[in-house]
Amino acid sequence: MSDRPLVAVVDPFSTGSQLAAEFGHRGWDTAAVLSGTCVRDGSRRDYRREEYRAVIDMDRDGDPVGRLRALAPTHVITGSEWGVATADRLAEQLGLPGNGTALSLSRRDKFAMAERVREAGLPVAASLLATNAEDIVAWADRHGHWPVVLKPPASAGSDEVTFCADAERVRAAFARIHRRPNQMGGFNQAVLAQERLVGEQYFVNSVSRDGRHHLHEFWRERRAHRAGRVVYDTQDLLPARGTPQDELSAYVVGVLDALGIAHGPAHTEVMMTARGPVLVECGARLEGSVTSRGPLAATGHSQVSLTVDAYTAPERFAALPGTAYTLRRHLRVVCLIVPEDGYVAEAPLRAVRALPTYLCGSVDDLAPGTPVRATTDLFSSPGHLYLLGRTPREIERDYAAIRAAERDELYQRSPQKRH
Repeated sequence: MSDRPLVAVVDPFSTGSQLAAEFGHRGWDTAAVLSGTCVRDGSRRDYRREEYRAVIDMDRDGDPVGRLRALAPTHVITGSEWGVATADRLAEQLGLPGNGTALSLSRRDKFAMAERVREAGLPVAASLLATNAEDIVAWADRHGHWPVVLKPPASAGSDEVTFCADAERVRAAFARIHRRPNQMGGFNQAVLAQERLVGEQYFVNSVSRDGRHHLHEFWRERRAHRAGRVVYDTQDLLPARGTPQDELSAYVVGVLDALGIAHGPAHTEVMMTARGPVLVECGARLEGSVTSRGPLAATGHSQVSLTVDAYTAPERFAALPGTAYTLRRHLRVVCLIVPEDGYVAEAPLRAVRALPTYLCGSVDDLAPGTPVRATTDLFSSPGHLYLLGRTPREIERDYAAIRAAERDELYQRSPQKRH
């Protein structure tokens, strides 16, 4: 039996798969708790069972809470969006620090989230939860909300997020979403309609302990619209201070407080509109699909390393809230966008990886000949990459080269023959 301290990580998938190794570097063990939620295979890719002292399956173990209690964890935290509610519940059952269950729904369901943040006096998008497409049409007509945005209430990665300019498009989008499974393993019993927010989109990554929040990364995000659907384009890491970072900071802290996120990481998306910052959504977990090497190279820290600091070095972490990180290099995330179904071509992929500012990314694991489908959301993008440079001009040059490769030759209609 190990005498090393242990943290339980619920559903350690996506970016959360990096937590075990980071805790291990600090001399801590981890236990994996599997909530039983249906998790996409792609998000399980980096989960390695051998990294954990124990693996507890909430569906298959006879007494999972008892098994977990016997391990004497110091904390129960979530490794991904799938595990948020289970981590809240287990921490509460074991009497450990956590975010509690009273507001768990508001941290997962986007309608409940918007209502909670509205009750706290912060601006949010006008929202309607509907089980009938005609209710959305009538709501948009009555309040002048055209165009409207339709989405599943509890998914992620721009899953089925659709911009609808008229009633016909609302009905079509509603039919695709309602009573269908979503990308988070859930089932869409209703559809969320919201006013379309106009402005520039940002997201902020944070880590909290005992109700104090350290805002580590401010990102400006650019997304593209394709046939009314949303695809990820670029994300640029900003300095910690400036405009609009200072206004975003105050707003995001208010959102975290409103949602009861007192412990652990969070990923908060905000639109800067003419009336100021307005919440898009907030996840009480690590930002998904992140290669931590990127933020580490740009700032010296990552959301993963800071999350581990919050639990293993609370005194050191306590000095961080209210301080600013230093941006050492310019950093951009580029999400690949496939125009039509095809296959990854070898030479163009090699050329992308050879770009001067190319640092790393999930495209490191992308093999030539891999079949790809037309990108309609984050989950259908074949990968992302980080560009790290001394100047924005270097980043823009290599970004343009990537998009040119995608237009011309990176994706082919048939697999290449190997000689």
